[in-house]
Amino acid sequence: MTITAVWPIDSPDDPNDGDGLTLTEPEEVDGLVSRLAEPVAGAATVWHERREPVEEGSEMLDHDVCVLVREGYGYLSYIDVEHDLAVPVGEPESPAVSESDVAFPAGSGLRPEALTEALREFLTTGRRPSSLEWVAVEE
Repeated sequence: MTITAVWPIDSPDDPNDGDGLTLTEPEEVDGLVSRLAEPVAGAATVWHERREPVEEGSEMLDHDVCVLVREGYGYLSYIDVEHDLAVPVGEPESPAVSESDVAFPAGSGLRPEALTEALREFLTTGRRPSSLEWVAVEE
């Protein structure tokens, strides 16, 4: 299985700077989480290469996964054709985070190990990680 992650980099020299990784092995997820924990890394969009497009002929895939690491917590959101937008039930003390066009409520941040495990599950299954309890997000 393969997932691809892309994210913006906060760079004073290049406002369009970004980075990305393509992962095929579960142990590679550690590197992704470490890179997203860097202070200049923005929220990553992650997609699974084996998922289907929303409709035939479309380049838009049937899911949207967002990952952010801030203040020692990993934040994750997930939506697909079977699930409304949701975030995991995280650590109660994790703060709310809002950056550019992504927001996570307080209490939805995960310990980095839990985020890593959830992303490994997503890489392996291509489905919303069942190892987490999910809560719908009001849009």
